[in-house]
Amino acid sequence: MWVRFFGFLLVGLLSVKAVNAQQLQALARVDPAKSAIVENGDGGIDLQLSLSQPVPFRLFTLDKPLRLVLDFQEVDWTGFDETAVIQTEKVADLRYGIFRPGWSRMVVDLPEPLVIDYAEMKTDQVRGSAALTVRLKTASPEVFAKASGAFKSEEWAVPKGHKGIKPKTRQIGDRPLVVAIDPGHGGIDSGATREGFQEKDLVLQFARELKDALIRSGRYKAELTREDDTFVSLPERITLARQMGADVFVSVHADALSEGRATGTTIYTLSEEASDTAAEQLARQHDRGDLLAGVDLREQDDLIASVLMDMARLETGARSDLLADMLVSGIGQSIGRIRKRPHLAAGFTVLKAPDIPSVLVELGFMSNRSDLNNLLTDDWRQKVIRGVLLALDTWAFEDAAQARLLRQ
Repeated sequence: MWVRFFGFLLVGLLSVKAVNAQQLQALARVDPAKSAIVENGDGGIDLQLSLSQPVPFRLFTLDKPLRLVLDFQEVDWTGFDETAVIQTEKVADLRYGIFRPGWSRMVVDLPEPLVIDYAEMKTDQVRGSAALTVRLKTASPEVFAKASGAFKSEEWAVPKGHKGIKPKTRQIGDRPLVVAIDPGHGGIDSGATREGFQEKDLVLQFARELKDALIRSGRYKAELTREDDTFVSLPERITLARQMGADVFVSVHADALSEGRATGTTIYTLSEEASDTAAEQLARQHDRGDLLAGVDLREQDDLIASVLMDMARLETGARSDLLADMLVSGIGQSIGRIRKRPHLAAGFTVLKAPDIPSVLVELGFMSNRSDLNNLLTDDWRQKVIRGVLLALDTWAFEDAAQARLLRQ
């Protein structure tokens, strides 16, 4: 199976060599007018993607949920309209965007088990353009599951937990606090979208401004888990925080709810049981971004033995709750109004580090017009940042005092 799929990648590589006499542009552009996903008459589907030039590519299927994943090096999706490309009810949805620096990804949601029958990229030797054709055929759930799986290569691997990372000593107030700021979503995972604005862009802007403010204070070191519009999986975000030597992990979001109404800044901490249905819905949405991008979260956790992890989370959970309470207080003082129930909990994968106090700051909900206006207003964002600074200052003092007591 793997030889066959890697063969498809080699077809793409050979196609590039076939037109190396021509000057290839930096990115292959998609021609949406010549691209389509249609039924093939045999119960399966055909995917046709027209590109301005051939590129290396690979593809595979994943189970639970059923999806087809295509990786390209690299594609410009400008003008691509998935609603026009999907011409069959056999495809529920698709998403696309940057997945890794230099690589793009398309993920097609499948309503039933469909395995790859063949894939081919043909190059027009005169124009230098390329056409990728992928045929999927029906299969039993057992055959689909057996044929599915992500590639196991170092280039694509998700970093593995603590391996190679020295555990960090708890801060006692004798050094600058290291803050890992995690702008949610990115790349192929746009997050919420409202009125032409995307969550991934708004939270990245806020995260950059927060990082600058923390560093300017002289009391903190701060790093981002992503610096640009790049996809970073949820487990990888935790690993990056460890690599930074983070004392705290702050994930930043601005979601939208499809059901019910929600407004105002909210701070979330980790819990197996969600505080309410909205918190549970948000946790599912966050995991969904990774699943659709092709990252399997079912086996993802930490490399620490489960008993040790539970013990570590008892202490870290209490420190996270204290940080959340301080953020509620600090942001509330700064902006003058905060959500009625500002501290909630749910099973967010990105908060599962057992060794780093972690919170998720929901700046507001893009599904609420007032919240969206706030996110777009510089003065409001600066007030929130001042509130975060106040909260971190207070938390760092209290946390250091507790740590010194434990050392006695």
